[in-house]
Amino acid sequence: MKWVGTSWKMNHNLDTTKEYIDALKKNKHIFKKKINFFIIPPFTSLPLFLNDKKRLPIVYGAQNMHWEESGAFTGEVSAAMIKSCGCSLVELGHAERFKYFNEQPSLINRKIILALKYKLIPLICIGEKKIEKNFTIRKKLIKKQLDIFLKNILLKKKDQLILAYEPNWAIGKNKAANVGYCQDSIQFIKEYSQKKLGQTSQRVDVLYGGSINEKNVEEFTNNKFIDGVFMGRSCLKASNFIKICKRII
Repeated sequence: MKWVGTSWKMNHNLDTTKEYIDALKKNKHIFKKKINFFIIPPFTSLPLFLNDKKRLPIVYGAQNMHWEESGAFTGEVSAAMIKSCGCSLVELGHAERFKYFNEQPSLINRKIILALKYKLIPLICIGEKKIEKNFTIRKKLIKKQLDIFLKNILLKKKDQLILAYEPNWAIGKNKAANVGYCQDSIQFIKEYSQKKLGQTSQRVDVLYGGSINEKNVEEFTNNKFIDGVFMGRSCLKASNFIKICKRII
């Protein structure tokens, strides 16, 4: 089953979140299809989604979590807190976390291990910083990230893990990466994940993220090697998210 979703980053207040939810409800028939739709809003908007009595069949997640279970970490949120409020997944390792907060791959690895302990689905962002047409070099760059991210990861029977291939150079741009370029990278990610995780890797889906919009989304969702799409700014308006979802159902 394909995954189709969005992270709002640091956007939307309570009023605009309510408007977004109302727009989704008017198109609720879309979300009954055999697709895993997901939304990752800011922490402040999560209760409006999760406490709604007429909650839509959408998977909800958090944009970050701390690597420790609890403690004196002012301003942070734990895996237990995320799980207790009703989230199913957590976004980890986004390029912006590296760029602005200096998060290192080894730290992301600790977060992944803790997320799995609390039965959250880690959605792990991975990708090279610059366009790398030499596939051998690109594989080495991806492998280096996976070696750290997946270190000591043992998926149990019902555990699930998602990798989002997001080449940094395609994030927030006007043009997505070439589908063939992405397919090569994603196939390698799947093959290498299987090597790292063994037989459990059938529970690892690999999505593409980076400048997805209404015009190009089908190129990626129709590709049998790509397990879905992960979007950002193109879905900040509910109307755009709905249009994109309608294109692929």
